[in-house]
Amino acid sequence: MNINRRKQVNPVHLSSLIRWLLVAAFLGASGLCFLYIKNQQFALAEEIRQMERRIANARSLNETLLARVTKLSSRQMLQQRIAEGFISMKPIQDNVIARLTPPAQATADGVLRTAFNEGIRQ
Repeated sequence: MNINRRKQVNPVHLSSLIRWLLVAAFLGASGLCFLYIKNQQFALAEEIRQMERRIANARSLNETLLARVTKLSSRQMLQQRIAEGFISMKPIQDNVIARLTPPAQATADGVLRTAFNEGIRQ
């Protein structure tokens, strides 16, 4: 028997082991980043859906209120409110009207001319 005979040993190549560990770590980190981004997309999509529901509700409420305002400001409804006595109408007094120019006077033919463009006359 030969005493100097070495045992058969399978050497571990450290450089290839490190390379495969780095590849595995990169793939793992990439997978975690992908999951994080997908979770963020899901959360933002849910917020967008809720906001769209709120906008739709606000638009329908605005349409309802606009219809009600139109109904309440109609001539028929205003006349009904006046008949009920809910609204009282009084004529506007001349002394409470603010004028920028003095009031216009009617001409001899009885027509009141408040605006006149001399360029039209031919």
